[in-house]
Amino acid sequence: MKFLKLASIIALLAFFTFAAYSADLKIAYIDSERILNESQDYKDAKKILDDEEKEYSRKGRQMELDIMNIQDEIEAQSLMWSEEKKLEKQQEYQQKYMEYQQYLQEIWGQTGKLYQRNLELSKPIIDKINVVIQKIGEEEGYDLIIDAGMGVLVYAKPDYDLTNRITEELKKK
Repeated sequence: MKFLKLASIIALLAFFTFAAYSADLKIAYIDSERILNESQDYKDAKKILDDEEKEYSRKGRQMELDIMNIQDEIEAQSLMWSEEKKLEKQQEYQQKYMEYQQYLQEIWGQTGKLYQRNLELSKPIIDKINVVIQKIGEEEGYDLIIDAGMGVLVYAKPDYDLTNRITEELKKK
């Protein structure tokens, strides 16, 4: 990740150095995070994702409770059980624990259901935003539009901020 930021900075510096020798470079920036947070489509998608995550969390808490109940039962009853019964309950505990771990990975893992669902819900919104940015960039002759929300932009005059323009254009659609 650090390499990508460094490469971005180097590329921007190279571009600005080259652009300094050319005439009339037109640059602007946006704050993609603010654009998303002000987008009703994004708010709706976030609510859908939050609701789905609550349901997954509810199921996960129930699985945890089941595991704790088995553990409590083992602790309370194991002295009265035969070795076979102890082994059976320990295996049941291990099985439930493994199922729980698998569930966590399946839902919240790097390529889990919530990650995939987030991509599914956010891609059309981001595509729509990118279309508006490109339209404004082309219509108004910008050579470069930088995303301040990505953390690369350190300083820029507010005059060059197109964020409000983008959010207004999105509200029209």
